[in-house]
Amino acid sequence: MIDTILEFLVQKNYKQLKEFLAEENPADIAEVISELDENDAILVFRLLSKDTGAEVFAYMDKDTHIGILENINEDEITYLMNNLFMDDTVDILSELPANYVTRVLQNVSEARRKLINHFLQYPEDTAGSIMTIEYMDLKKDMTVKEAIERVKKYAIKKETVNNCYIIDDKRMLLGEVTLKDLILATDDTIINDIMNEDVIVGNTLTSTDEISLMFTKYDILSMPIVDTESRLVGIITVDDVMELIEEETSEEMGRMTGASPLENPYMKTGVFKLARSRIIWLFVLMIGATISQLIIGKYEDFLTAYVVLAGFLPMLMDTSGNTGAQTATMIVRGLGINEIKLSDMPKVLFKEMRVALIIGLTLALANFFKLWLLQGIDPVIAGAVSLTLICTITIAITAGSSLPFLARKLKLDPAVAVSPMITTIVDAFAVLLYFTIAKALLGI
Repeated sequence: MIDTILEFLVQKNYKQLKEFLAEENPADIAEVISELDENDAILVFRLLSKDTGAEVFAYMDKDTHIGILENINEDEITYLMNNLFMDDTVDILSELPANYVTRVLQNVSEARRKLINHFLQYPEDTAGSIMTIEYMDLKKDMTVKEAIERVKKYAIKKETVNNCYIIDDKRMLLGEVTLKDLILATDDTIINDIMNEDVIVGNTLTSTDEISLMFTKYDILSMPIVDTESRLVGIITVDDVMELIEEETSEEMGRMTGASPLENPYMKTGVFKLARSRIIWLFVLMIGATISQLIIGKYEDFLTAYVVLAGFLPMLMDTSGNTGAQTATMIVRGLGINEIKLSDMPKVLFKEMRVALIIGLTLALANFFKLWLLQGIDPVIAGAVSLTLICTITIAITAGSSLPFLARKLKLDPAVAVSPMITTIVDAFAVLLYFTIAKALLGI
């Protein structure tokens, strides 16, 4: 797509480019604009119809938003802001520098400005900060015919009409009715007779993590959000939740590998910021690895006498580290989606100890016969390696299953306790146990 657009730009064939853009998906156009230089990006953006331009703007990243806002006039800003859904407007403004936010707010109506400021005041990571006010509301005494006419009239301005929410004069939520229910009912049916009163509801102060879990648990496409007085103030749709999950997954992956989450996309992040996001944990791990080095140094004479033992150290450290990381990843995920609770810690530890026994014995037996029969290693040394394998796997799984619980209890992010820290701890124990067991079996 970008090659076609660049070709039109080089040829200055703006008429065909405009026709081409009219057929493309707004998300794809936004992606291409973000890859163009500033002048071409503005030119392409201005070739879009006003309505498409608003859609495309919603998909852009922060840097592209800034570039566009710097090069469009007040009238264009006003149109953009008035035609974006409220949740998109708030998402965009929450990421922009203060001077751009001020400029945008100066070019919207007073009523919309009040709404935007109201949304911006909700705490970050709460339902209120990501909800939209563009929902379809109906009255319980309407007929189906009246309801459908209202949907047809206002649907274009709503985020979704799959679910319509029934409210009273005080905006109290009474129930919901789906578009399917409306289509299948007869024209003279009263909404009150077909509405569902058992609605899954969120509060403006409900955490976004809890909202995501509710969407997954109840398999819903949208959720009404009420304020502290139970009045309907907005909705959250499944696309908002998918964005949340993607952001949280990226952050968790970063933390679990010892890297800080990035504020901007990878390709727009400078090398120094990339280095800074990783270097702190690597310093910690380097210092942690010094413990293993000191232990190995303590047994230097022993290693000189039995050089063959040194060859098995990487295998022991890697196996135990990977085992601990596997375990921790499962526990962190379970805690994250409320599949596992803090009170389940004793049950989890008991279960994981049995898992450790099975894995440890299986790998140890396989390793012993491989070293003894296939590689011709002294059975005493093969036994020392295999016995160490059982012990280190047990320690690794214990650490992997307990550290996330301890982190959660201390109100820390469990993901931080995963791979890097566990690997460092387990490596030190693996080295110490290996030499201790080997010395004991060899009678030194």
